[in-house]
Amino acid sequence: MIYLDNGATSFPKPERVLASVEKTIRMGSGTPGRGSHEKALAAGYAVEKARRETARFFGLFEDFRAIFTYSATDALNMAIKGFVRKGDKVLMSAVEHNSTSRQLFRMKRDKYIDLDIVRCDEKGFLDMEDLEKKTGTDTKLVVISHASNVTGALQDIELAGRIVREKGSFLLLDAAQTVARVPIDMGAMPIDMVAFAGHKGFFSLQGVGGLLIGERVRNLKPFREGGTGFDSASEIQPAPWPEAFEAGTCNVPGIVSLYEGIKFIKETGLENIAAEEKRKIKIIRDFLAGLDAVRIYGPGPDEPSVSLISFNIKGWEPEDVGAVLSENYEIAVRTGLQCAPLAHKCIGTFPAGTVRVSPGYFTTDEEINIFCKAVRVMAETLVPVY
Repeated sequence: MIYLDNGATSFPKPERVLASVEKTIRMGSGTPGRGSHEKALAAGYAVEKARRETARFFGLFEDFRAIFTYSATDALNMAIKGFVRKGDKVLMSAVEHNSTSRQLFRMKRDKYIDLDIVRCDEKGFLDMEDLEKKTGTDTKLVVISHASNVTGALQDIELAGRIVREKGSFLLLDAAQTVARVPIDMGAMPIDMVAFAGHKGFFSLQGVGGLLIGERVRNLKPFREGGTGFDSASEIQPAPWPEAFEAGTCNVPGIVSLYEGIKFIKETGLENIAAEEKRKIKIIRDFLAGLDAVRIYGPGPDEPSVSLISFNIKGWEPEDVGAVLSENYEIAVRTGLQCAPLAHKCIGTFPAGTVRVSPGYFTTDEEINIFCKAVRVMAETLVPVY
């Protein structure tokens, strides 16, 4: 299969990631903090080594500020539900993923928070004037996707963060599409919390992600409660970080794979990976732009974006394009609303959605060429309407 759905999950994985997971599973992994035997201690060491590497990757020098989660969705739930209190005012952008919007809409429906939405343009870029207008001194939290998972539009987080901090508010960044592709330095950038998924940019297994907590955040309540491996006699969740947020048995093979993914990125060079992916998406963009029946959504070729493109073919439903690509050409893409209906309402593709193509670092030029030829065949095929 030609895999062009790296915006969902990266594939293939670096060899060192695969080898580390196989070794962890074959040798057996104990549970960190649960016992003093060799395998439990080894697992604990592996997790803490990965925690340190993750913290440093994001410019944090206190390891306890790097919290391991099960996904970016889990991290966003942990950040929002742990930070927001009844009566707080919260803002989110108009292109947020359901991981953010569903929990905030429910809180608004339950009259738990006051929620407002910051406008975005038809390409998915945040309206900074609207952000400044709606962010008041009473705003507790602003949630922004670093890059839209529908259009790829990359937000100016330096500017957005300054606006948020000038009002005394806090910024939560959904970095699911940008981690390990766009530099994020929490020590230098005006960001308070970052949620990320390991299985995308970090090349890790599915089932592991993280929440990075900046120095301004002090009152974050645990989202999950349960076993922590210490102070078991306590009737309530222990307070020390990071254990307070990591109740339950962690995904040791996943965290090991995350560590190896970060090492691969550091050795290869984040900038080299990003440049290679941008080169590939440019090939696809240039080809699609030359087809009269194809409409591309989102940023133009010279505007800031990550390596994914959403498009539609005139006369075709997105789901049908995806089905033909899969069944006839063995090409994997993402179709529909990509779990982000708000973004599709912004760009005018709701409710049908789009076809999203997202090559990865290991995608070959030959695979891109096959994809382009397949799209051209469909773009030149008139689909009859009965």
